[in-house]
Amino acid sequence: MKNPIKILAHFNRPFTEERNVLFLRYGVLFFCVVNAIHNVILLEYCWGEYKMSPTLSIGKFSSNFVNLLNEGGTAFAILLIIIQLLCLTGAIFLKYKRILTFIAYIATANLVNSTYLMNSGGHHVILLVLFFLSLINEEHTLDNSWPNAINKAAMIAIKIQVCMIYFISFLYKIIGEIWLDGSALWQALMLDEYTLPIFKEWFTSNNYILVFSTYFVLAYQILFPILIWVKKVRKWVLLFGVGLHLFIAFGLGLFTFGIAMIVAYFAFYVPVNKIAFKRIRSFID
Repeated sequence: MKNPIKILAHFNRPFTEERNVLFLRYGVLFFCVVNAIHNVILLEYCWGEYKMSPTLSIGKFSSNFVNLLNEGGTAFAILLIIIQLLCLTGAIFLKYKRILTFIAYIATANLVNSTYLMNSGGHHVILLVLFFLSLINEEHTLDNSWPNAINKAAMIAIKIQVCMIYFISFLYKIIGEIWLDGSALWQALMLDEYTLPIFKEWFTSNNYILVFSTYFVLAYQILFPILIWVKKVRKWVLLFGVGLHLFIAFGLGLFTFGIAMIVAYFAFYVPVNKIAFKRIRSFID
């Protein structure tokens, strides 16, 4: 009985991850601003008459609710972008954080679902983070209260989701041959549409580095869900991950995925001292 009691006691303690939540909110806002600029530039391709992502056959009400842009509509898309960005900003500066974040989540889900052929896994990472952020109000930190317990549960859920992304990705990689024989990264770098020439030349000129990098990705993905819970090595695990995802963002051209994963890292660690955080909070308040 001791373990269940300890678990329950954890949710009764005051919520202490306000910094993490604040930086998650800033990170999600940054991602959505960049994505909005990209989509507005390609407005007709996203939601115009001949949009790139074909209309899907939607049945249930719950599906329709997050697929309101399924058949396009540039004016409505711009309205949803405005609502999305205003609500995300409001969730940082105003008190009604849960409701504003949930509205932003609905708007984001509609925008992402309607451009599914133009998206990466990063868009779905941000959707997952946004959903759980809609359950959090970092100002509710009173111990032995339901809002406080929900905050803690939602933060744990974000962390578990990130771990599951790595674990499932690892499982899919070891099923195929190209990751096991060390050629997966080489094949990715051969795609001229994505890879920067400097990375392609540097990696492909040294086969040992290429093979090592491929196996490093496999090792990182299976070790992350384990080591990230070890406080002594957490910062180093995340630093390796930031390097990996910056390479994915700028070296392999999957910018949105790389940036989204780095944003999700704020759930685990925020490299800022308490004095700086207090200044940020005082500015917001």
